[in-house]
Amino acid sequence: MRVGIDLGGTKIAVGLVDDSGLVIGRRRSPTLRDRGYGGVKDAVISLIRGLLEEHAVPLSRVSIVGVAAAGQIDGTTQEVLFAPNLGWVKAPLKDDMESALGVPVCVENDVNAATYGEWRFGSTDRVDNLVGVFVGTGIGGGLIFGGRVYKGATNVGGELGHITLNPWGYRCNCGNTGCFEAYCGGFYVTSRIRQRIEEGYRGKIWDLISGDLEVLHPGFIEEAAALGDELCGRTWREVVEYLGVALQNIANLLNPQVILLGGRVVLGTRGLVEEAIEVMRRRAMPASIEGLTIERTKLDEDATILGVAFMNEQIQP
Repeated sequence: MRVGIDLGGTKIAVGLVDDSGLVIGRRRSPTLRDRGYGGVKDAVISLIRGLLEEHAVPLSRVSIVGVAAAGQIDGTTQEVLFAPNLGWVKAPLKDDMESALGVPVCVENDVNAATYGEWRFGSTDRVDNLVGVFVGTGIGGGLIFGGRVYKGATNVGGELGHITLNPWGYRCNCGNTGCFEAYCGGFYVTSRIRQRIEEGYRGKIWDLISGDLEVLHPGFIEEAAALGDELCGRTWREVVEYLGVALQNIANLLNPQVILLGGRVVLGTRGLVEEAIEVMRRRAMPASIEGLTIERTKLDEDATILGVAFMNEQIQP
């Protein structure tokens, strides 16, 4: 048995996985990052223990606990070097969890894990070269070259969300300005609309959310834009254009066979992918997108859970 954990900026999802890749049990909770590293780590451990107890699986039967964290991971120590959406710097997650659980723990970048999970267990053909782009609270990227996850020289490659699309653009939580994530990540997009509403803006978006800012998400912004909301229209056109520009850059630079698009923003909107593809095709070099397939992900959060549970035994296509 294996345990896979998707540790994101807003939620923790834990899955109990058998050796064939079947997720046989799940638990989840809000991340509540304000608890700090220690509080979040303890919450993860508690979820694992609760899930194992629910399914009557002793820790001795667990061969590995895989943790997919939203951040940069040290390739040797598996320390979480920097996780901007969690507020962590140099967090010794692997060592702390192994001490608490007494079983091997593998810590990986969350989008590397999700990309690998989709490639290995999803319905996508196992092409040699694939790029995963996950647009959620933030934006992450995963790269598969030659049938293996590519992590770069120091294990922190694939940070597509932090490629700079506009040097003078919006401030990103990573400290840079103009990141892909700052333009298209769900947190940033909704924050810009939220701020204007708090300043007194009223439009179609106000009616769609019934005045409740807690339910605001990019799907409502897209819908309000379609209904003629001026603010949401400008914002959504910007999201579409910058997502298309990012896809163009990926195609021109990496020339993959497949780009997988996933994450809550992609899955929670109607026309974003198709509109962004139009922008990409208008901007990209024709040879770079010849034969390129762009697909939505198939496994939802199970991709990350499965990917991180099996990434310690990557296989060739």
